[in-house]
Formats: sequence, structure tokens, C-alpha cells
Amino acid sequence: MADYTVYNNHYQYMNRVLNSLKMHNSSIPIRGGSFSEVFRATGQRNIEVPESMDSIFKEASERYHVPLNLLKAVAKAESNFDETAVSSAGAQGVMQLMPATARALGVEDPFDARSNIMGGAKYLSEKLEQYHGNIELTLASYNAGSGNVSKYGGVPPFPETQNYIKKIKEYMGMELSADKDVRTVQPMNTGLYGMELPVGTELGNALYMIEVMKLKIQNQLNGVII
Repeated sequence: MADYTVYNNHYQYMNRVLNSLKMHNSSIPIRGGSFSEVFRATGQRNIEVPESMDSIFKEASERYHVPLNLLKAVAKAESNFDETAVSSAGAQGVMQLMPATARALGVEDPFDARSNIMGGAKYLSEKLEQYHGNIELTLASYNAGSGNVSKYGGVPPFPETQNYIKKIKEYMGMELSADKDVRTVQPMNTGLYGMELPVGTELGNALYMIEVMKLKIQNQLNGVII
């Protein structure tokens, strides 16, 4: 009876921890209070989680081998780190991707900061490779299009493009920081016992550990040692 009381207390504690997590993460749909209901709910769709925009830039820089100062400088010049920005020409998000370009880069939601930054980094990476690491031609292509770079055999004689390149090179010499958190869509991943969890997030890791502990307690209550 003593063991049952101890394990039951542990089980109730885990439930209280989970309820606390749910209260502070309203993006998780809740149906009742059981673990199985919560995990079925989280498995039905992606969830939004808070992320540091600076950490997204760092990840994108490393993934696509684009200098971090270049990536942040472009974002600063394009949108001033505003994930909701829309230009008069229809460019969208942090990196100001045109809808057709965003689709070509695999960006499903241009207003999702993570997806937009990754798309912009991928585009810059492709242009850096195309122009053999020439930053000026890469920026000229980003601003005026590769067609104009080819047409003029270099940086187009457009004041807007020339000023754009100058501005970004100035930004590259600064210590830029977005200094903000954004809510980004995280994919779900199947883990132990078929649970669906947000990949690589503190919330996902916490829920995972709570579920594992809960399973252990349930098995111990039933006399099974794991």
C-alpha cells in the first residue's frame, strides 16, 4: 500500500507539471487532462513555439553556409527584422521574398519567421555559389534579379541597387541583433511509444520526459519493472 501511495503521488505530480506546461503553451489543443489526450491532440498538427530570431539566423547561416553578418544585414535592410512586413511590390516577411520565389524555395508560409529566414538563406547560398562568392553580385541579384546582373555584366546601373549594396555592406560591419522572439511553426516527430512531439524544442523535450516518467510509474503500479 505504501508503494502504491508513493507512485500515485508521483503520478499526480506529473499531471500537475503537465497542466502547468499546458497553461503556458496555449498552442497545444487540450481535450481533458490525461496524457493520452494531450499527446493525441499534439500529434494532429504542427504547433507554434517561441524562438529567438537571432538563433534562427545562426542556424540558417550554418545550414546554408552563408556568413551570419551577411544574412542579418540583408534582413535588416529588407524588413528591419519584421516578420509581418509586406512591400509595395508584394515581397513578404523578414527576408522580403516574393511569393513565387518563396514557393520555389519551399517556403509555405512567408510570414513564419523561421521558414522565411531559411528560404532567404538558401537563396543567398545559391547566389553566392553562382557568383563564386562575390557578395556584390549576390546582393545585386537579390535586389534587382539575376537577369539584370547578366544583362549588364555585373551590378546594374540602378541607383536603388547600388545604394542597397552600399547599405548592406555598412550593416555587415555592425553587430546586428534582431533582439526578439517570434512564434514559429515546428514540425512534429514520432518518438518513443509512437508519441508525436515538437522537434528540438524545450517544450517537446519536457513533454517527452514527463510522458516517459508517467509510463514508468504506470508500469510500476502494475508491478512491471522497466
